[in-house]
Amino acid sequence: MQFAFTEALRKLGPDAGFRLINEARPAGSYVFAGLLPERALRSYEAKDASMTVRSAMAGLVSMDTPYPPTGVVDVATFLERTAKVANKTVMTEQAIRTLQEMMLYLMVSGTGTTEQMLEEVLNFTNAVLIQPHLDVAEWLRGQAIATGAITWTFGTTGLVVDYGIPAGNKLTARAGNDAYAGSTSKFWTDIRASNKLLRGSSTIVRIAHPDLLDDILYNEVNALQVVAMTDGAVTVRRMIAQNGTNTPSSDARDVVTIIKYGLEGEVINPADTATTTKVPFMPRTKLVSIGTAVNTGYVVGAGSRLPQPYEIGYTHLGPTVEAGGAPGRWARVYTPQDRPWQLIGEAAANILPVIDSRAASRIVIATSDVSA
Repeated sequence: MQFAFTEALRKLGPDAGFRLINEARPAGSYVFAGLLPERALRSYEAKDASMTVRSAMAGLVSMDTPYPPTGVVDVATFLERTAKVANKTVMTEQAIRTLQEMMLYLMVSGTGTTEQMLEEVLNFTNAVLIQPHLDVAEWLRGQAIATGAITWTFGTTGLVVDYGIPAGNKLTARAGNDAYAGSTSKFWTDIRASNKLLRGSSTIVRIAHPDLLDDILYNEVNALQVVAMTDGAVTVRRMIAQNGTNTPSSDARDVVTIIKYGLEGEVINPADTATTTKVPFMPRTKLVSIGTAVNTGYVVGAGSRLPQPYEIGYTHLGPTVEAGGAPGRWARVYTPQDRPWQLIGEAAANILPVIDSRAASRIVIATSDVSA
């Protein structure tokens, strides 16, 4: 029997990999993608929002006088080269044997196999090419937001970026008894400190890993009442001593909603490259508080889409040499001419999260040891 992916690839078209990887949108479960949305740009260098024009009220003028200027232009201060990420994979021989057996059965039963081959190519592209790129972008965003920096070494290549979050916005790391699971937990101390630092914000978004959130919820020292709980978030109210008993606080500052973010990606294990290890997108020891924007300006290059109040920057998705300088991720899926039974996928992107320099002061990072 003839078994090849050639016909399925022909139906998809010569640029199928490039088209599929750029049509993919980050899943709604990617929390950090909502804070730093992707923007495909033609520059290999990531800048601090390139240029932002903040609106100002129109001025009072007399008749027959020139118009007064309006709008304030903020020039970029952040400039970094994008980080190139890439992957390549070959469908394993075991997978091909299994697929051969399935195709043989379909042929014997009289069912056409081209559609099934096409589905396998699409599944292969989504699972082993597109998903790893979306995952690494989310992990980079998580490092930028939850630590204020990216320090990443992969093999012999390193990436170091500092996002300039003020030192005072990185609260004292809590360890031992002061950790959120400890006997002298400083959880509410850190909440009050973050509230004070973000007092100019209309609302505050808080994010924590489920392990740290469990430490907060199940430590009686934190004296809290769970007001609401869903799969994605929990709202708690502080309990205070009053007339010899603990009662719910009526202070709005003592009501806190925390987004629970435990999504993980897989990376190659440096100790054993034949295996992978899971890496959380949200660091387990971090509680991040983000103040929403008070004034949102027009961002040059963002097109018709207006920034949302909770956005603190963007994810720069630059062009690639592989795609001839076209912006966006590059990918291809092909069968080698001398091995028509094989399926190979390759993908690359130049990407870097960018936190707006004005938004850096709206990020407060709390740190606590995790008990488990």
